[in-house]
Amino acid sequence: WLHAVLHHFHAGRVPGDDTAALQAAADAVTQEMALDEAELLPYRSSFEVFAPAYLDWLAQREAQGWVWADGERDHEIAPPELAGLRLRGRLDRLDDGPGGRRQLLDYKTSSVESLKKRVREPLEDSQLAFYAALLGAGDTLGAAYLAVDDAKAPVEIEHPNVQRSAAALLTGLGGEWQRLREG
Repeated sequence: WLHAVLHHFHAGRVPGDDTAALQAAADAVTQEMALDEAELLPYRSSFEVFAPAYLDWLAQREAQGWVWADGERDHEIAPPELAGLRLRGRLDRLDDGPGGRRQLLDYKTSSVESLKKRVREPLEDSQLAFYAALLGAGDTLGAAYLAVDDAKAPVEIEHPNVQRSAAALLTGLGGEWQRLREG
């Protein structure tokens, strides 16, 4: 639900009252998904706390030169390392930033501490590396989890050197695929 709300908000965003627009997006998605208000109550109550914090974070991010570019879009690649196999995935969000930089963001309801633990050893965090591989993981690409369900949310937890992790992931998958083909 939250993924859909944030995508709806950003995809249709026009200058104006972001608070009202985010609430309207939440209402629209609730209606589109035909969700029962009673079942959604716990999510909506945490959303009421999250929404103002998210809009503050967004204003700070935009002041730094970042803008929402795309979200909830499928990507597919056929890397040469995989000899004909295709990788496919759906990215939560992609932002354009200053100096031609790009950053993919993956919304998470996990705690900030658990996400920090995941990226502490970048080669063990395959999710952001996988998404970066789908985008080509050029030098201008960064990746981060965005903790959305934490008392301090939203909080960005950056994956350091995601390009290196993406390359290692493809190389590792390629080696495993070769071993499988060889029996």
